[in-house]
Amino acid sequence: MQSEKNDDELDYKTLLANAKQALKLEYQKSSALASQLQATKTQLEQVQAENKTLKESAYEDVVKHFEARTQAAEALALKTEVRQRFLEANGCKDDESFNILWDSIKNKIQIQDGEVRIVAQNGTPKFTLTGSMMTLRDFIQSLKQDPISGKFFLN
Repeated sequence: MQSEKNDDELDYKTLLANAKQALKLEYQKSSALASQLQATKTQLEQVQAENKTLKESAYEDVVKHFEARTQAAEALALKTEVRQRFLEANGCKDDESFNILWDSIKNKIQIQDGEVRIVAQNGTPKFTLTGSMMTLRDFIQSLKQDPISGKFFLN
């Protein structure tokens, strides 16, 4: 009986030691997996942050691209309209003289809300002597009468 009891105690101690060893291994595996999981979560967060940044910058780049194209198209349309008004007001001597005149006046002409506005250097709208907002036609007539800019016109 004693020997059976000793065998049971040995079996129990062996089982307990084996169980402790198995738990220790499982704990180590679990700890390693927890570390891997944390590393993976950190990587995922970094990738998500990069994706967000890329999406935002790509979106901003697209918006900037189309804004630049829109501004370029508006500027070309404005220049074309001004050139047409110059031709109506007895024309310009030649394309080169128009381009020189354009460079000197383009900052005084703006497109706001789809309308052409004549503005002073400080950005405020210009008005005629009658108190109405100056139109492009009024502006060109004033340029034609100006001694400096008048030299660009045919007459």
